[in-house]
Amino acid sequence: MRKNLIFIAILSSVNLASCTSILPEPHKIDIQQGNRVKQEDFEKLKLGMNRKQVIFILGTPLLQDGFHQNRWDYLFYLIPGNAEPRQSRLSLFFENDILVRIDDSQYTPEVQEIEPAK
Repeated sequence: MRKNLIFIAILSSVNLASCTSILPEPHKIDIQQGNRVKQEDFEKLKLGMNRKQVIFILGTPLLQDGFHQNRWDYLFYLIPGNAEPRQSRLSLFFENDILVRIDDSQYTPEVQEIEPAK
């Protein structure tokens, strides 16, 4: 009788362990951080705008470095639930509160789009 109970316990454990592979993965939420700069908002930026106009279009920047007060960085970081992390960066440079340069070399608006769940 005791051997039978031990055998049933071992068999149940093995059977239960094998079931975990058929269970679906848990849902993972998308994590977004930073400033989401849409393509249509980016296209509204023009050299010669003042800081208030830029804030009106893009919002307050994520980074305002105390050592580089004439540079604003709009960073966006996205970790989709079951995909690789993605990021985008837009840097704006000011002189006398006027936008003089836009560095969009790392700006990728398609990174900021979240695919609908399947």
